[in-house]
Amino acid sequence: MKVGIISGSARKGNNTLRVAKAIQKKLGEGEIVDFQEYDLPNFSEGWVNPETETPFQQYLVKTIHDADLLIVLTPEYNWFPSAEIINTIHQLAGANYKHIFDNTVVATVGVSSGRGGRMPAVQLGYVFNKIFNVFDLNSITSPRTFEAQEVTKCIDKGGNLLDNQAFNDGFESFLSYSVKVAKRWQVSS
Repeated sequence: MKVGIISGSARKGNNTLRVAKAIQKKLGEGEIVDFQEYDLPNFSEGWVNPETETPFQQYLVKTIHDADLLIVLTPEYNWFPSAEIINTIHQLAGANYKHIFDNTVVATVGVSSGRGGRMPAVQLGYVFNKIFNVFDLNSITSPRTFEAQEVTKCIDKGGNLLDNQAFNDGFESFLSYSVKVAKRWQVSS
């Protein structure tokens, strides 16, 4: 099974990348797309063109396309996903790229340095469900989301889980569940 991990914060030294690294370590696999390298045009500046993709865009598209399980992480900014994640969906959830989301299970994670994270994870689930429905894709969103709260107290910069049993249990349960759903979906699709 191939795992894609979208680390949806463009800020340098962001906490979202800590969580992405922890996911990769826990699963022992996974391609991380680090949005610190993000270069998609803003929605008003035109579209990503399949003929002229930058290296970042190529890696993003390939990671999404190849993933059986796509884990999308977003920081919570005023109860919303990051602008970069929203723009990525605007850019790629259309005629030129809709196929990259087919036959995929998408699991969402909201990241917060405090007690947030739920709202953007849930909102992304709604959006991905709509994409799958509109384009008649053979994909699903996992019903379980994860709220990565107080990240700096739970994961170090290298993606190692710290001594926070409640966080670690929830984190491992989310990943185990997501992998099970993806394996079941791949068998049935």
